[in-house]
Amino acid sequence: MKTLCAVAAGLAGLAASAAWAEKLVLTNGAIYTVDEARSWAEALSIDEDGKIAAVGRETEVLAAAGEGAEIVDLGGRMVLPGFQDTHLHAVEAGMNAVLCPFEPFDTLAGYKATVRDCAGNDETGAWVLGAGVNMVNLLELHPNPVEVLDELSPGRPVMILDDIGHGAWANSSALQAAGYDKAEDAANGNIILRGPGGRPNGVVLENAPHNLRTLAFPPTQDNLEFAYDSLLNAAVELNANGITSVSDAGGYWPQGHHEVWDRAEEAGELTLRASNAFYIYPDRPLEEQLSELKALYHNDTDRLVRFNVAKIYVDGILSQATGALLTPYERGLDLPEGEEYGYLYFEKEALMRAAQELSAAGFQLHFHVTGDHGARLALDAIALAAPEAGPHRLTHLYLADPADYPRFAELGAIADLQLAPSAVSKEYEALMAEYIGDRTDLLLPAGALLEAGTTVTLSSDWDADELNPLIKIETAVSRERNGFPDVATAIEAMTINPAIALRHADRTGSIEAGKFADLVILSENILEIPLESISGVSIDATLLQGEAVFDDAGLFAE
Repeated sequence: MKTLCAVAAGLAGLAASAAWAEKLVLTNGAIYTVDEARSWAEALSIDEDGKIAAVGRETEVLAAAGEGAEIVDLGGRMVLPGFQDTHLHAVEAGMNAVLCPFEPFDTLAGYKATVRDCAGNDETGAWVLGAGVNMVNLLELHPNPVEVLDELSPGRPVMILDDIGHGAWANSSALQAAGYDKAEDAANGNIILRGPGGRPNGVVLENAPHNLRTLAFPPTQDNLEFAYDSLLNAAVELNANGITSVSDAGGYWPQGHHEVWDRAEEAGELTLRASNAFYIYPDRPLEEQLSELKALYHNDTDRLVRFNVAKIYVDGILSQATGALLTPYERGLDLPEGEEYGYLYFEKEALMRAAQELSAAGFQLHFHVTGDHGARLALDAIALAAPEAGPHRLTHLYLADPADYPRFAELGAIADLQLAPSAVSKEYEALMAEYIGDRTDLLLPAGALLEAGTTVTLSSDWDADELNPLIKIETAVSRERNGFPDVATAIEAMTINPAIALRHADRTGSIEAGKFADLVILSENILEIPLESISGVSIDATLLQGEAVFDDAGLFAE
């Protein structure tokens, strides 16, 4: 497989930072520290270790820095702690760029034409690989779509991922490679839709696409090079959005994704701090996974990269009727008997055991939940988990029963939500009403959880959704129902709160002496401009450990 250009290859090594002989001082800025007092400062200095040496009045900071310090005039720009994203897919985002793009709601003829184009793409190796098809639309166009792919690519395996990250369209060669042509294999997180004679119809859901992707991207040298370059390209995009810390929630360790993170840090090319996850496969024995993952676990706080999180899917998604609900989906969906309440990846007993054993091994728990039953089960699991491995968190949280809101604070659980414009739009709410009726009033309960004393973070789920933190801040505060009360609270949800969630709030998340100089510099003070203008503010520079990893305004040009 051909590799992408590693556009980050020229970046200086940050793990062994050789910064400045003298202090660096940032002056003439509006520095919002996000410290406990939520105080402001005029200037800050950074020492040779990339840590904040002083922050406060400009005259005092300059005096403390002494002669010979390098001074950068910010021209009144705003400085915040670097944004932190607790749920995204960095390696996948880079890799997905090579997949053939499909229009989600195309015609059958359009889908076929794109498959033909994909089959001629030699960059995807032995497999034909694409992404973007809406599976509901596909099944409305053809009840047995495996026939389409078998006709167009009879011998070469085909995998086309869906537009929402929970399904794939495959031909018979791919289905057979994964063992999905056998009825007894369609269990333990794998949903295999079937057509005439009980044979797979080519659409697989939930965990099943992950296994196909593992087959399509084995950890060969070419694939690892491709993943490595994908990570570096993703890091450039993240830095351009002011992001300095992430948690990569993909965690597909059979594909070797963890190796490329470690390699990037060792090569001095990594421009992010990362606390990453390993995906827990529901169709693999827990004991075997735990043995392998313990060997891969590392949690050295002196490193940029840590692999210390277990990513556990509890349920699916509401728009596929696989999110697990306490009360049934709407009757108009005509769901088969036994599927009216959604779907669970693990039986309850297995989920509780996984949470206990993984947390006892030191893994922080990161639960994917969308339905209120899924949220309750995740909270139940956290109640049994080792608290010293926490704080544990629930991500997505499209629905939670109001009776469970207080449990977040009681358990110290983090609520992580994605409030992109598409997720809070009237159109999306209307779509959700078809599945959950008037329960749309409770969708994405950020405001209610804040009122209940929950620590809330805002993440992106990139590249499935909007990455820009400023767009999410504007969206979260402007939301009519269940939004954030003000911009300052939204800033906390993207700085100090995720630092707490990622277990490095003693080193990042606020601008205080002794913490790393992980910073973002904005063209305007977003606490003083109209709310609707925030999304248009420019990110002028991003610093990791005092090193400029993005400098669109040329503030740190030599």
